[in-house]
Amino acid sequence: MLHNLLKQKNSYYSNLSPQGQARFQERALNFMKSKNFNGREGLVVTDEMRILISATAVQLTFGLRNYLIFNLNSINIFPHVFYSKFFQKSFKGLTTQAGILSLSWNDFREGFMNEHDRLNLGLHELAHALHIDIDKEGNYDSHFRIHFQKWKEIACKDFLKLKENEIGFFRNYGTTNIHEFFAVCIEHFFESPIEFKAKLPDLYRYTTLLLNQDPGNSEEDYRIKKFNANQISMDNSLVISESDDKTVFMEENKLQKFIRSKGIYAAMITTTIGLFIGIPLLFWLVSVTVISIGLIIILIFGCGILGLIQWKFVKEYIDMEYHQFTMYAFSGFGMCLINFILFLNYIVPVNTYIETYNISRIGISHNGYDVILEKEGNNNALERNLGVYFNDHFTSAPASKKITVTFDTGLFGFDNIQDCKID
Repeated sequence: MLHNLLKQKNSYYSNLSPQGQARFQERALNFMKSKNFNGREGLVVTDEMRILISATAVQLTFGLRNYLIFNLNSINIFPHVFYSKFFQKSFKGLTTQAGILSLSWNDFREGFMNEHDRLNLGLHELAHALHIDIDKEGNYDSHFRIHFQKWKEIACKDFLKLKENEIGFFRNYGTTNIHEFFAVCIEHFFESPIEFKAKLPDLYRYTTLLLNQDPGNSEEDYRIKKFNANQISMDNSLVISESDDKTVFMEENKLQKFIRSKGIYAAMITTTIGLFIGIPLLFWLVSVTVISIGLIIILIFGCGILGLIQWKFVKEYIDMEYHQFTMYAFSGFGMCLINFILFLNYIVPVNTYIETYNISRIGISHNGYDVILEKEGNNNALERNLGVYFNDHFTSAPASKKITVTFDTGLFGFDNIQDCKID
């Protein structure tokens, strides 16, 4: 159903190669799963509605790595033009900062009936959603965010010309503000790419750079062709720098390709190891390492925060929602890292020393031996570890009041109990 419907209703999809169509379908399904589609005013949401709206979003973001427009949560579908009590006016489409997109299904369909009239409600509203997405912290596409500011600098000159009626290509609604100018620009970009490129070549070229696709190049799945920075006219007082050019067209190396294709599985495996192997291993390592519970908690959070720092990299290569990434950062990466630190500390001693302590009391609880030393500072961590050592090496509580402990100081400065002698 998905292929046939898109082939029939979406010419952008129809012009893709079989490989491009497979990629498009996968993205459309992922987008559809990530959003709530709600029928309004008695409208029953159908699969066709979900698919075609999702396909429009994928068309807009086909050149981007983060294509889900994460800030967009809900899509409300009205049968026709609807009234907003908040704005006290009627709309064909409305997109809010709260992550809600509302649209008239009748007008949405009309946008695809004539794909060359430069009027497409779906592309228009989803352009707003994509713009809003970069103003939110989280999963926005960093390529789009980086280039959007430069796009605005170029667009502002054409925006002012449109306001002065010096440009007849865009409809006047684009003069409302720069946000509407962007949305109108997107409609023209996809529906009249050849004419757009001829009339506003600089704006067209930078829009291809912004979205990392060229609707005028349907023969190559809309890939953008490399162009020279000098092709942006000096009249705009802003050219594409060599660094901009390289960031878009640079080939990914083998590691980047591996991360993109297998990264999600690596994250899942790491999280599973952290939860089912890392946690039991950590309990054992804490039992043989003289370290306070408070410091362990600090280390766990510290390692988890180091995991969170990876977000900027991960979001570029892996389709992972932020709550999933947080789980990976703390339970996976963080747990594995703290185990690695403590295990390496345990097996790589850098110093050995001996200390003698006076025993105040040796008790027995449901956990085994409780060793209480005569206080010479805070010995809680040492007492806990001595209790574990006694459980492993003594069948009855020793009567002596002195104990000599041999410590190995590990690679990271934590002490490990190697031997105990009762004097």
